[in-house]
Amino acid sequence: MLSEVFLRHVKINDSFWNGIQKRIRETVLPYQWEALNDRVAGATPSYCVKNFQIAAGEAQGSHQGMVFQDSDLYKWLEAVSYSLLIAPDASLLEKATEAIHLIARAQAPDGYLNTYYMLCEPNQRFQNLTEGHELYCAGHLFEAAVAFYEATEDRTLLGVASRFADCIARYFMPGDNQNHGYPGHPEIELALIRLYHATKNDAYLKLCQYFLDVRGAGRYWGDVEYERGTFKKHWGDMLFKQFDSSYMQAHAPVRAQRKAAGHAVRAMYLYSAMADMSLLTEDDELREACLALYENVITRQIYVTGGIGAAAHGECFTTDYDLPNDSIYAETCASVGLMMLSSRMWQITGRAACFDIFEKALYNTVLASMGKDGRHFFYVNPLSVDPRVVHANKTFAHVETTRAKWFGCSCCPPNMARAVLSLGQSIYAVTDALYVLSHIESNLTMEYLSAEITREGERYRLSVNAPAMNVKLRVPSGFDMQTDQGDMDTEYLTIAHSGGGAVYSYRLIPQVRVLHAHPRVDSDAGKVCVAYGQMIYCLEEADNGQGLCMLSLPRGASFEIARMDWLPEGMAALKTQGFRYREEGWREPYREDASETEPATLTFVPYSQWNNRGEGEMRVWVNEAR
Repeated sequence: MLSEVFLRHVKINDSFWNGIQKRIRETVLPYQWEALNDRVAGATPSYCVKNFQIAAGEAQGSHQGMVFQDSDLYKWLEAVSYSLLIAPDASLLEKATEAIHLIARAQAPDGYLNTYYMLCEPNQRFQNLTEGHELYCAGHLFEAAVAFYEATEDRTLLGVASRFADCIARYFMPGDNQNHGYPGHPEIELALIRLYHATKNDAYLKLCQYFLDVRGAGRYWGDVEYERGTFKKHWGDMLFKQFDSSYMQAHAPVRAQRKAAGHAVRAMYLYSAMADMSLLTEDDELREACLALYENVITRQIYVTGGIGAAAHGECFTTDYDLPNDSIYAETCASVGLMMLSSRMWQITGRAACFDIFEKALYNTVLASMGKDGRHFFYVNPLSVDPRVVHANKTFAHVETTRAKWFGCSCCPPNMARAVLSLGQSIYAVTDALYVLSHIESNLTMEYLSAEITREGERYRLSVNAPAMNVKLRVPSGFDMQTDQGDMDTEYLTIAHSGGGAVYSYRLIPQVRVLHAHPRVDSDAGKVCVAYGQMIYCLEEADNGQGLCMLSLPRGASFEIARMDWLPEGMAALKTQGFRYREEGWREPYREDASETEPATLTFVPYSQWNNRGEGEMRVWVNEAR
């Protein structure tokens, strides 16, 4: 039985992650508060706080921004909550308290809370579940409320969330006079389980069960709503006519689904809730569905960087092995969702590989979404960018060649912040054994056991003070683990801890690897990519000049680890010798004889750090010289 490790049980001491979390706590979160208040010069306005002020009767005007704009503030509050658990901060607490009391003042007497519908369509509550995002926003409110209560023991936001959850429960659930729909954008499902754990209110678990059971059962709810047609359509007929029910993961009952489909973020949030419920209720059908869906994602629909959701139109999964590098979408939120799902799939399976996927998304796509200055962000995460092409070809209009100050839809920046700040709760797990899932320098302190990971370079020490139990250390993909203690297989180093205090030593050596894609991924045919430990590397114009498509990497290349001042502590560049195709003599676009090559030094940098030196070409997959 899993004994949950909460964030309050863990303190991260790792210089790499401490630096990133400090940047988020001291720069990103204050900056995002300014953005949410529309006080960042030159940034796309958020309108988020202003909408709550208008709903509370404290400002004049009309709702502006997306229909789901409320959720940006909720995710920011959740991130602040984790920040407060890591380190007290009077200024952040003051800002969060200000926001929470504003939200409470905006809430309707019956518990309802959504600024768009309160201000724009007060008579259309829960009538456009397909695209209205009321339940999605509610879910993020519930998650923020639980996190803030855990961080501060202040119940104000938890009370707001409970009143709204009660309002939703009165409207939904089976009954002759109640709505029988379900949200177009899953999120409330996993949030209701968190709210249930925090409040012990069985009604919230039953409501989650209802939303899972009704999805995909019977007639597609989007069709029911479309025929009713009394509400404003936020994206024209796009979600009603251009996409079928699979876009909402409503094409079949959730227990019958086997292939990941539709909007990638929605899918990850739904599958995470399914995994949670399967663990809580020992539902074997839900478990089997989760296993199949996760297997499909991680073997057929995932990028080497942990990005998911290949198509820009709909931000969705397409089909197996359709993984283009330049027109890719790979929304940051989707990778955050993949981390969430992977941690739950570890709970279901115990497979160490789930945390390989967790770290693939974290160390690459999720970190890439934040600029080194903490004030610029990516929403889309391509694997190949040529700014000249992107600016000229509207096919790539969704691709950003530089990070933005903010977005009209800014779900990703606060989502990244909450994911990184909550990292501490994913390092350890306790069942009948103590698991070390990520080898990050840290302390674990619980009532009946404690552990500490320290390291010097590649040498690690795990200090344990605990009853007699097995200690299982994950063997991460991309590393060579060496020790003379315990028994090691491909997944775990297992040490029989005899009880009391003990220290165990091991080495964890990151390996430089040259990776090939599945033969069916035609975008990567004849190409390779470079990985170092759990980090994927890329070529940038800043180091290698223009025309990255003309570079090639020979088989058996030898790499030199190089330090660069601009890279964060704990990151290095990789240099090797390759080739560059020559352009001399080419007048026409095609000819019979191949271009000649010349030697070239290739410099690879961590994908997560690309674009931190200005606009330029970037490429993850490089031609393989033969």
